[in-house]
Amino acid sequence: MPVMKKMFIGILVLASTMALFFGAVNRNKTPMFKAVKPAAVASDNEATVSWLQIPTICNEGWDTMPEIKFWRRIVSLDKDSSTANYYATRKLLRNFPKRTIDSLEARGKLELLREELRTEFNLPTGSRVMFTSGRKWFYNFKPVQTQIGRGMHIFDSLGVDPFYAQTVLLIESPGNNKQKSIAGAYGHFQIMSFNATKYGLRIDKYVDERENFERSAYVSAMLFKETFIPLAKRWCNELGFRVDVNALWFKLLVMHCYNAGPYGVKSAMNIVPNSYQENALIHKLWHTTAHYFPSEAQNYSQLALACYLEFEKQLADDKVKNKLYVRR
Repeated sequence: MPVMKKMFIGILVLASTMALFFGAVNRNKTPMFKAVKPAAVASDNEATVSWLQIPTICNEGWDTMPEIKFWRRIVSLDKDSSTANYYATRKLLRNFPKRTIDSLEARGKLELLREELRTEFNLPTGSRVMFTSGRKWFYNFKPVQTQIGRGMHIFDSLGVDPFYAQTVLLIESPGNNKQKSIAGAYGHFQIMSFNATKYGLRIDKYVDERENFERSAYVSAMLFKETFIPLAKRWCNELGFRVDVNALWFKLLVMHCYNAGPYGVKSAMNIVPNSYQENALIHKLWHTTAHYFPSEAQNYSQLALACYLEFEKQLADDKVKNKLYVRR
């Protein structure tokens, strides 16, 4: 077969494959959101960022909670700094150079500093005082700014709330599609290999399509649509919790399912009395440890809220031209 003919056939095959993929993404879907330009955003910066504004976070007072203030400090703190906090409530105490904490720990004198802080802040005797290093180096939102709109568009075209796309992109390896978790999750959307292959992504020694933004966004959206949202609703119904898929608290519950797995979340909900409803349920989960719901899982929605608030602050500080996504 002539070379030019082979090339032409190859191009047709590639075009057909792309059409099938994007047709699957857009077929029979009604977008839930539209982009509008806010009235009062001015900037000399040519970058345009599409993002979803979530006023409920402040309207419901999530931003005033000590757990969120703690994670905002960690997300915005340089790695050579460390913050002391009262673990039971995540109350912020004081910042220290990380080298100071490391030196005291190496000499076996860190407990002396803890005792000094308990006295200074009138904390209970023997209470747990933690020192946490800054993670600003990891939560670098600038590289992911221009990707949020792309992710939200794919989720929206599949009938999935763009909130989930934005939140995952801000919290999971922002701007870095080469990041791999200890558990093996990979790419911008931190997808496990078995979920990726379930939805048709190629993973072998030559190619890992979790590095492809559009393909991995598609898989992530389908996981929310077919697994995490339905199971969060099911757990609420089975365990006597109210369901409101549009409420922020429910979306945070779904995010916990994304992080810890739906059955890990169920194990924690099983030991939370259903007198804790809606926002109170999420706050109770922050302080509930179950076999499949460890401390890292408790922190996940706290970190999600903190990342959004710090991202919003960064946009305001940088005065980036942006588009807000709002419900029709």
